[in-house]
Amino acid sequence: MFKNYLLLALRNMRKNKLHTFINIGGMTVAFGCSIFILLMVHYHFSFDKFQENENNIFKLYNYTIGPNGEEFGTSMPYPITPALKQENIGIIKATRIKNGGKLVRYKDKMLDMSTRLVDDDFFSMFSFPAVKGAQVNPLSDVSKAVLSEDAAGKLFGKEDPVGKTVEAKIGGNWYNLTVSAVVKDFPTASTIKFSLLARSEIDPEYAADKNNWDNQSHDVYVQIAGNTTQQQVEARLRSFLNKYRPVDAADMKRNGYKPDNSGDYRSLHLAPLSQIHFMPAISNSSAVNKSFLYILILISCVIILIASFNFVNLNVGLSFTRTKEIGIRKCLGAGKREVWLQVWGESFLMIAISMLLGVGLVILLIRNFSATFDNVLQPGMLLSPVIISILSVLVIVVSFIASGYPSAIMAKLKTVEVLKGKITVKRPGALRNALIVTQFVIAIVLICSTIIIFQQFNHLRTAPLGYNTTSIISIPLKREEKGKDITAKMRLLLASQSSVIAVSGASSNIGVGEDGSTSTSVTCFSYGDKTICGQVLDGDYDFLKTLGIKPVAGRDFSTQYAADTSSLSVIATESYIAQFGEKNVAGFSFYMDGDSSNPKMHVVGIIPDFRIKSINQQQRPLIIHLNNDKTIDYAWVRVNTGNPMATMDLVKKAYAQAEPGAEFKGSYVNENVDRMYKDERIMANLFSSAAIIAIILSCMGLFGIASIIIRQRVKEIGVRKVLGASVSGIITLVSKEFLKPVIIAFLIAAPLSWWMMHTWLQNYAYRIKVEWWVFAIAGFAALLITMITVSFQSIKAALANPVKSLRTE
Repeated sequence: MFKNYLLLALRNMRKNKLHTFINIGGMTVAFGCSIFILLMVHYHFSFDKFQENENNIFKLYNYTIGPNGEEFGTSMPYPITPALKQENIGIIKATRIKNGGKLVRYKDKMLDMSTRLVDDDFFSMFSFPAVKGAQVNPLSDVSKAVLSEDAAGKLFGKEDPVGKTVEAKIGGNWYNLTVSAVVKDFPTASTIKFSLLARSEIDPEYAADKNNWDNQSHDVYVQIAGNTTQQQVEARLRSFLNKYRPVDAADMKRNGYKPDNSGDYRSLHLAPLSQIHFMPAISNSSAVNKSFLYILILISCVIILIASFNFVNLNVGLSFTRTKEIGIRKCLGAGKREVWLQVWGESFLMIAISMLLGVGLVILLIRNFSATFDNVLQPGMLLSPVIISILSVLVIVVSFIASGYPSAIMAKLKTVEVLKGKITVKRPGALRNALIVTQFVIAIVLICSTIIIFQQFNHLRTAPLGYNTTSIISIPLKREEKGKDITAKMRLLLASQSSVIAVSGASSNIGVGEDGSTSTSVTCFSYGDKTICGQVLDGDYDFLKTLGIKPVAGRDFSTQYAADTSSLSVIATESYIAQFGEKNVAGFSFYMDGDSSNPKMHVVGIIPDFRIKSINQQQRPLIIHLNNDKTIDYAWVRVNTGNPMATMDLVKKAYAQAEPGAEFKGSYVNENVDRMYKDERIMANLFSSAAIIAIILSCMGLFGIASIIIRQRVKEIGVRKVLGASVSGIITLVSKEFLKPVIIAFLIAAPLSWWMMHTWLQNYAYRIKVEWWVFAIAGFAALLITMITVSFQSIKAALANPVKSLRTE
């Protein structure tokens, strides 16, 4: 019986080649897209699942409600970690995690590697098992270091690293560390990433700051007791904070801060390790918003539904071409169950084939697709038991959605009426029109969403930042302690080049550099009865000239002024100066914290406010210090961009001479700005891809349905032609059946799209205005696509010889 059903299914597929191709092709594309999305969502939801203590580990963060809304901060002072363990508040373990540096060397090999400084509780909290060396407490001594497998392979090759001495650059100084263990490489889905681990006490700032509650410089992770809840610990942290870091409520209120629901102006909270990846304000890594993942799941479901609607429409249409076959089977004893299983089995076979083809499509394209998402997807992920189970269930569910109704129709047909030829389909039916309307509602919504998301993305990336982003090259320096010497040498080497306008340097990057770096620093101090806050940036000579910013008062940093080499000169933005409330700002000077024992700051220039970070981030006042020591993290070069590639090569050669042996990772600032809006770009690409796929699938369905309808109305069309109907009249007759559902779909989709996009845009402080023409374009595109799709079949039917049509039996 199974063999007969299989042969019959293959025979029917071969008989209806066009519709089989549409069904299998559409479902293959839908399954392929859904598998890509499933892998991506599974990857993000698997973050930190390998950690055995995942449910008991939390990240500490500060919470305040400032003048511009909620503020989150994860930087903590050194003394807070031992204090948390001393107090009986339910925390049994705690570790600091601080960025220690990015350079490690062994003998004559120096590599760019991330160093993290941690405490002795680290390995008892987190699951990073050792594959070589000490299995328990490998960081028992300040002189010890732990390497990841990947880092050990790059540094030592096949040589055993345990017991060997490596040098790590931490805080500008090189330290000799003995490798005590090598730990197994952790999954890419890990919040905590490192190449080398060392003890916190090795930090050059540790001795001075170990009892300093005001200098916040690192993250803190804690593990709570098994019989304690997150809510209980957070409640106890209120008294802890009042004991160690009491808040001046009057001062906070005066500076525009508001109390939270508990009446606290500042509070400490715990972020679960399992949720940190979904909390961009808390995570220091590439966090992702859960709403973005839910959008991905929704897109996946939408694509599968469109393909399933095609399946339903085509199968319903084809089922009425098989009525005599079903009637004869019923006469020979087939019951409703057998008929249903036969028709459903044929559909299940096509869907199973589509799934296998979809998996093959994924394997073929996964590396190209993964490049869009930081190469986190691998073909091996398809062998995950979770993925295999989901795909198996998906085949069964989709087969019921796509073919359950057509199968039920065929099973309910009455044998006598079928054999007498009384079963006919003269009208398209409400179900078919409803499915077409739904398909095009989805397609039009996706078209509108794509246009608006692209508009918002371009609005963000082209928004004026206060300087010309296309003409500045940003270069991360490896030896930041000699950064000022490096920029000075580059300035000298490039001085004779007409394509180079100026060279400067800074402590922070503009945007997100090619090395993936981005950083900010905010400092507050008292000035009389006021609190002055703002971003702090260390700069070099020709700072304004390099950025192309004209001061509203004063001047740039320059070697021509002796004061710039002997005093603390600063350039401040207008909003920063406005905080002082001083009327006369010409030559303005002030003491940090109002303490005359501190160095005196001399404002040599006042500039308009400009941005070095995303325009979605809070705009803060900014002060630029002329860095009189040698520490500069980034070199900035302003160039003429007539020939960007040649100019970049020129700068690369100068950098190779200024910092020999270091890898060049320079990039134009407009590229850095684009990286800031990676999420918006990915979302725009996803929606555009989904819109294209939705339109293609909808067109495939329309094409197939039109062919079925014309097949059913072939005699009617022949009679009309014999009675004098024109070709244009017949084309109009056939086409208008499909235009009505599309027009209805537009009337539904236009307000739905407006509401969805208007709601989404509220997440952006700087946003576009939704224009009416977006919906007009989407509606016109849907009508045009429908006409083009249906017209092929309509013209073919209109031009057919009516004699052949009327002779067809």
